[in-house]
Amino acid sequence: MSSRPLFTSARERRLWLLAAVVQAAILATLGLAQDLVAALRGRGLLELVSWVAVAALVLGLLGWFIRRRPGWGDIGVAAGVVLAFWVVAVRIENPGERTHLVEYGVLAALIHAALLERVRNGRHVPVPAAMAIAATALLGTLDEAVQCLLPDRVFDVRDIGFNLIAGFMVVAARLAMVPQRAPGWRIWFLWLMAAAWGWGSGVYWGWYIRTEPKLLARVPEVLLAGSLGVAVGALTMAALQALVIRRHLRRPWRWVVATLAALAAVGGAMLLVQGAGPAVQWYAAVWLLGPCLAAAQWWLLREITPAAGWWVAVTVVAWGPAMLFGDYNGPPGFGAVYGSATGAVLVWLLRRVDAGTHRGDAAGEHTGERRPIFQP
Repeated sequence: MSSRPLFTSARERRLWLLAAVVQAAILATLGLAQDLVAALRGRGLLELVSWVAVAALVLGLLGWFIRRRPGWGDIGVAAGVVLAFWVVAVRIENPGERTHLVEYGVLAALIHAALLERVRNGRHVPVPAAMAIAATALLGTLDEAVQCLLPDRVFDVRDIGFNLIAGFMVVAARLAMVPQRAPGWRIWFLWLMAAAWGWGSGVYWGWYIRTEPKLLARVPEVLLAGSLGVAVGALTMAALQALVIRRHLRRPWRWVVATLAALAAVGGAMLLVQGAGPAVQWYAAVWLLGPCLAAAQWWLLREITPAAGWWVAVTVVAWGPAMLFGDYNGPPGFGAVYGSATGAVLVWLLRRVDAGTHRGDAAGEHTGERRPIFQP
């Protein structure tokens, strides 16, 4: 009995070889990296070089995307990918740490492509995207472990986090830019970007001018300004989300109206505790907004599927971690966590609707009837 070859094609072999070369180059340059960073910093070029490297990674992704001959509807996804990398790169203040996006982004892309090639050739690979992200994180951990053996280098947990983020972003971008017939990664990615960019830009616009907004770490000096920032952030996020789900929800403008109703309910609660002081008002508003949004949006999602109750559960559970992460990483960080969690449950709900529609259409072929796309 002949055993199957290790690689399924010459292309898969090349991809794994390139991934090995990239990882070897990362490890081989660990001893020189500090000297190179110091030299670039001394010449005032470190910031420029780090941004050029990030731009090269994004251009590589866009080049791969353009070769797939995208339609006009795909351009927004590509813009979202560029925006996502820009937001994350801006949040990484140390230019040396910003290079992790490039190193492990390239590595993740090669591993993901190799796994997909393996799947295309008939081999079983469970969840290639998750495996590519996990492999990137493990190789990043190996990188940090090796640094423990080198002088003037340390094991840095933050760098492992940057490596994981790089792998996640590149794999998610690759999946989002692939045309999809059923709800999937593309909707999830756009939902995440709507939350991160909508909440982030809205809160920055409406809140402090000189102080970074934080939901939990402080009470706004001017409660009205803080409340306005949260309201503008929530409404901007809702408007962008409505664009994402416009093909799945009748009269999607109602998503913004539902958000406005949730804000009104929170405003009423703030008035009820007005005598307790600004701190009680603020934290009551911050914690109540999540459940109020969940309930208002559930009222619309229940028209699509009876499983919409899961939307409330996931939103409420994700709200606290999103606020904590946002306090540490700024308003876009809040939107990223909230958007990731609610986007995942949204895709799950829409897939249930899609599967039910196909079953209804199949039944209609026998009964002569058609199941409506939007069925309460």
